[in-house]
Amino acid sequence: MKSEKSSIFVFRPGTAGLLLALLCCVASCATGPAREVHDWDLLLTNGRIVDGTGAPWFRGDVAIRGDSIVAVGTLDRKRAAEVVDVGDRVVAPGFIDLLGWSHFPALVEPALEGKIRQGVTTEATGEGRSPGPIDDAMAARWRGVGGEDPVEFRTLGDFMALIESRGTALNFAFFVGATNPREIVLGLNDVQPDEEQMRRMEAIVDQAMREGAIGISTSLIYVPARYATTEELIRLARVASSWGGVYFTHMRSEDDGILEAVDETVRISREAAIPANIWHLKVADRNAAGRMTIVLEKIEEARRDGVDIAANLYPYSASSTGLDLLAPSWALEGGYDAFLERLADPELRARIIEEIRGPGRYQRIGGASGVIVSSIGNPEMKHLEPMYLSEIAEQLGMDPVDALIHIFENNRSAPQAIYFAMNEQDMKEALRRPWVSVGADSGSVVASRRTSGAHPRAYGTFPRVVGRFVREEGLLTLEDAVRKVTSQAATRIGVHDRGVIRPGMKADVVVFDPDRLEDISTFEDPHHYSVGIDHVIVNGIFVLRDAAMTGSLPGRVLRGPGYRR
Repeated sequence: MKSEKSSIFVFRPGTAGLLLALLCCVASCATGPAREVHDWDLLLTNGRIVDGTGAPWFRGDVAIRGDSIVAVGTLDRKRAAEVVDVGDRVVAPGFIDLLGWSHFPALVEPALEGKIRQGVTTEATGEGRSPGPIDDAMAARWRGVGGEDPVEFRTLGDFMALIESRGTALNFAFFVGATNPREIVLGLNDVQPDEEQMRRMEAIVDQAMREGAIGISTSLIYVPARYATTEELIRLARVASSWGGVYFTHMRSEDDGILEAVDETVRISREAAIPANIWHLKVADRNAAGRMTIVLEKIEEARRDGVDIAANLYPYSASSTGLDLLAPSWALEGGYDAFLERLADPELRARIIEEIRGPGRYQRIGGASGVIVSSIGNPEMKHLEPMYLSEIAEQLGMDPVDALIHIFENNRSAPQAIYFAMNEQDMKEALRRPWVSVGADSGSVVASRRTSGAHPRAYGTFPRVVGRFVREEGLLTLEDAVRKVTSQAATRIGVHDRGVIRPGMKADVVVFDPDRLEDISTFEDPHHYSVGIDHVIVNGIFVLRDAAMTGSLPGRVLRGPGYRR
């Protein structure tokens, strides 16, 4: 029989240390070997670092902990939980797209592969008309846009929360569109606000800035934005400025009135005390080759006078927007349904056709041979896309302008089109300027839309700038090309924790092979991902690894300075 005494541990000198050792041994046996503690979650080694500032590249390593860069230089591999040898590739900040349209596609395909495979980690969006705020009438018109029923949201803050709840592979920064308060308060007609209505519009902008908008934007060639006066825009821009926001604009004219449009942008920037940026800077007129030099000189004169104005562009000689751009402004008042009603009126129809045939935008783009109808909503007309309008006219056995009217009246909304009205040398001259950066003006294309035409900028904008224009054309140095799409872009939208490879910055990183980085989409065959991007990291998480999508959705909404002020 076991004695009671034998079950009692008797403490003697030195037994406390023995007991502690015994307990540690038991714990070790239970849990296995002690985990090694690391300083860093990830170490990218053997890279050529192009840090985004424009400084010459240097060889080194980049350490990441959590969502941030914590060290750059020659670093100890043993301090990292995971080491990835990038094999002498370029390590750069993630590219920032100053104009994307991926906010609705993100609700359908949040991986946004078309943007990720370009190296894009942040997208600014909301050209003139933002996804919020909207009212019930706008929601009804937007129903089903991008595969999403807008009934789920009304304010811009609601939409930001929706994006965050669904998840996204890249970061978003949202403008509040100046069109939104105008449409909510005044509708789609050519009317001017009284003082009470103006104050309501200002309050709408104020709320959006408090919800996290980075600034206010305009798209002044479209209905109803084109009805806004400069004074109206200054008042709305002052509200955004009061919260530290910026002003981005698709100017009122990009052809024969472009110099006056630049003057208006300068005036808004000066009188509202707000940094301004011109979206997709271009001269969209085949008969005005060389005018870009005058435009650039006018902008640089304003910069010398202390106006904080800059621009961005997409690196192609063709633009893309609705086919109704070719219709007279007055004919579109009230929206597309009102336009269709005017086409049904014989007298108004004849006037519309006469004005299209006249010395206007249709002629400046080169007529029917200067426009591709890329995407048509009517399923019975899908066989006509993507085709030049001249080819469609031949297929239909019609005069080209009659074919254009036929397309209009057989669709419930404007088809998409590509316009070949720009001069490539003008575009390149602008891109060389140190204050010009890059915006694709296109969202990531969802699978259901890849059967239609598209502009190749949706797939190739950034590899075209950082790859082709550096390697093949010598238009830019690698360091300057990277600067334009990283730190320069971040500065323009007021994002100060991204855009540079530096300790303390957020870990948005792209790794690419400068010898293989290439855009391979064309106007005739657009749906091809760019190549040469090996890794894309967003907030410290791989979204592209070894050129394969990971499925991770670490993207965030980057809110402006007015958020919860």
